[in-house]
Amino acid sequence: SLEEVSKNQEQEQHPTKSDSQSREPSLSRSLPSLQQQLTSIGNANLDDPVVMRSILMNPCPKDGGMVQCCIRRNKGKATLGIGLYPEYRVYLRENNNSRTETFLMTAKKRPANKTSNYLISMGRNDHDKDSKNILGKLRGDCKEYILYDNGKNPDDRSQDGKNDKVRIELGAVLYASSSLGNKGPRTISVGISNNDDEGNPVKVWQPLHKRDDSMLDYLKKIDGDEVSSKDKKLLIHLKSKPPAWDEALERFFLNFNGRVTMASVKNFQLIDESGDMCLQFGRTGKDEFILDVKWPLSPFQAFALALSSFDSKVGCD
Repeated sequence: SLEEVSKNQEQEQHPTKSDSQSREPSLSRSLPSLQQQLTSIGNANLDDPVVMRSILMNPCPKDGGMVQCCIRRNKGKATLGIGLYPEYRVYLRENNNSRTETFLMTAKKRPANKTSNYLISMGRNDHDKDSKNILGKLRGDCKEYILYDNGKNPDDRSQDGKNDKVRIELGAVLYASSSLGNKGPRTISVGISNNDDEGNPVKVWQPLHKRDDSMLDYLKKIDGDEVSSKDKKLLIHLKSKPPAWDEALERFFLNFNGRVTMASVKNFQLIDESGDMCLQFGRTGKDEFILDVKWPLSPFQAFALALSSFDSKVGCD
């Protein structure tokens, strides 16, 4: 049975009753082939790192529907009372009747950092920051996060600045407690770069100095309604879908259409300004989660957003 939460406790995002009744044994429903679902390139060679990087870093096809993935968390074992940082892996399963899965990405929190810092890699067990498999990183604290590609910190550039690829911001995330404080569901605000009709970014977010525009600062201005309608188009603004309150069960719930089967405060759905859902993330087991994503997000951005949900703390000060 689903875990019950009273009004006086931290409210978790529960699946609807129909979600628990329609639970399926696998982590992913039946879905088209990887080539059809993830990319328009026919017969894509996913063993080719160039092709795989393109698939993971570019937005899902606009008319391709939802890409259904699963995340597995490996907490590791504590040694001498010191816990290890979990490793998270993303997989895509070809169909509901097969145990064959396609590994996509992995991430692990880096130790000895003042803020949370997750390296995201497309290589199994490869968390070397200098590896060619590194796609980018998620960095932030319990309330604010930035998604970067694999470029360098501008402070680490060589003196002449030549041949240095400075990192580009690929997304910003803001978490906030509800008006009920810790007793209500948190809200999530996300900003990602908007693209023109040819698929090129309207603005490349690549701040070199503290005075330069940051995607996170801009997202805060959008949330505060401090920018014009024209300037809002520099970012695609996504928000968490507000859960409904069930008076009888005294809990909040979201409809995951059978994909999520366990209550968790970290379960969430993101919607665009028209109310269309473009991402959902939720728990299906002790260390298993679903991650469904579609345009305008890329699989990389979706994974980074899920990592922020693992990392974020409700009511963090």
